[in-house]
Amino acid sequence: MVTANFYKIRRVLQKFLYVISLSKPLSRVIVFSLGLIILFVLPTEKLHYLPIRSAYESLFNFKPYSSGITRAVSRLLHGDVTGAWEFNPLVYLVIPLALFILIKDVLYLIKTKDFSV
Repeated sequence: MVTANFYKIRRVLQKFLYVISLSKPLSRVIVFSLGLIILFVLPTEKLHYLPIRSAYESLFNFKPYSSGITRAVSRLLHGDVTGAWEFNPLVYLVIPLALFILIKDVLYLIKTKDFSV
């Protein structure tokens, strides 16, 4: 009985890790879509509690290019173009790239009907 439960838990954990690995089109669609939905639904004002400095900034004393990208995406999804630019100007590169990958993977899934995870 314990062994059967162990294998079920192991299988669920393997599927979860496989989805967040972004190695298949379906996993990328799931993760990117959920991320965009969460950032769209979550009010931007609620993101003020996120750390101003990243771990890299604290450890190595320099600001990485990715610093503030989450808040910038959230601001952009809520229509605050200048606020997004202030957090991280690279948001205007990240969003089109993420949307391109998302659309490409959705079209692939529609064409091939390969929904394996």
